Amino acid sequence: MSSRSRSILFLVIAAVLWSTSGVFLKSMPSVHWLAIAGLRSLFAALIFLPGLAQPRPPLKKLLAAVALYAALVSTLMGSMQLGTAAQGIWLQYVAPALVALWAWLVQRQRIRPVEAAAAALTVVAVFLIVTGGSGRAHQQSVVLGVGSGFAFAAFIMLLKSMGDTAPANIFFWTNIGTAAIVLPVALSVGVPIVPGPREVALLAAMGLFQLGLAYYFFQWALAKTRAVEASLIILLEPILNPIWVYLAMGEVPSPRVIAGCALIALALVAMAAFPNSRR
Repeated sequence: MSSRSRSILFLVIAAVLWSTSGVFLKSMPSVHWLAIAGLRSLFAALIFLPGLAQPRPPLKKLLAAVALYAALVSTLMGSMQLGTAAQGIWLQYVAPALVALWAWLVQRQRIRPVEAAAAALTVVAVFLIVTGGSGRAHQQSVVLGVGSGFAFAAFIMLLKSMGDTAPANIFFWTNIGTAAIVLPVALSVGVPIVPGPREVALLAAMGLFQLGLAYYFFQWALAKTRAVEASLIILLEPILNPIWVYLAMGEVPSPRVIAGCALIALALVAMAAFPNSRR
């Protein structure tokens, strides 16, 4: 197998591992999403321990990264648990359009037509998802999902400012920091964080394999894969996530939610297929 073929295979493996989060989450209906977010990150920190040997980023940026990462993973878990896996995972992927809008509105960079179209598609998609269900749980899911998208966008921009800091070092501290933030918050609102043995095993698998091991496959592959290819292959994650949940749990999103997810996918494909040619 050639080096490029192996890299593409590793990207697919990473996307498939990441895509199993919905099945894990839906398999633990008795465990609150805050506990899932905190304990998953606690286990994930173990696989990122080698990153401690690398220099860490400046403390101010590291603390900001921890806070944003804790927000994005906990709101993602909450959105998928309270609503459908499809709307939860796809709402997080509004982040690239938000980054483009930030560059235009705040940094005064010129926005390309494809970015403007992607932002417009994203707005329509969120509207469809918002109106694609009813009830308090659906509303909470949408709010948490959009919040995860904003946190993801801010996290992306912060990572870009960290230069050559080793990602394994960043993700050790962000995951251990997430556990240190989210678990006390869960306890303070009366959420039990000591699940049964079955749930502990599932959470360990989530942290070590679904999150941590997938990251290493992604890093190994990224250096020898074109950015466009990597961006498109990683889209397997939000595509497969609701498929696994449907096959395992029979969960089917409403037609409006499916349409909204499809529009977000179209926006992401457009932005990946026509990358920015400027340095």
